[in-house]
Amino acid sequence: MSRLELVVLVASLLLLAFIVEVVRRRRLSEGYALLWIAVGVGVLLLGVLRPLVDRLSRLVGVSYGANLVFAVAIVFLVVVCVNLSMHVSRLEEKVQTLAEEVALLHGPRAGTAPGATDATPTAPVEPVDTTSSVGDDDPGL
Repeated sequence: MSRLELVVLVASLLLLAFIVEVVRRRRLSEGYALLWIAVGVGVLLLGVLRPLVDRLSRLVGVSYGANLVFAVAIVFLVVVCVNLSMHVSRLEEKVQTLAEEVALLHGPRAGTAPGATDATPTAPVEPVDTTSSVGDDDPGL
């Protein structure tokens, strides 16, 4: 077994152990855990079946097996990024809907003007004189 194969095997086993630990601590949902466990098993198989990767790369027309692995990894990561972006978009929509529902449930608060938020004062605010020009002796400007 070459040094590269040994490093790939150890890295994949560490990845699998890390995923199991993160799921155990409930920091990663089971759906994503299955995805990353599949990645770990795939890397483990790549380490064991390196001659198969080289033959597959020659069959596809790639000069070196590692180039094929990197190309597949990049495509995989792009798909994961798009998937996570869709998930974030759905969550943003849910947060917006929940914020609107909470606002409707709470209704206007006592002591606030309609449409006012908690941060806006309810007392009338003096209008600011906008007719004075810059450079007047008014220290308020």
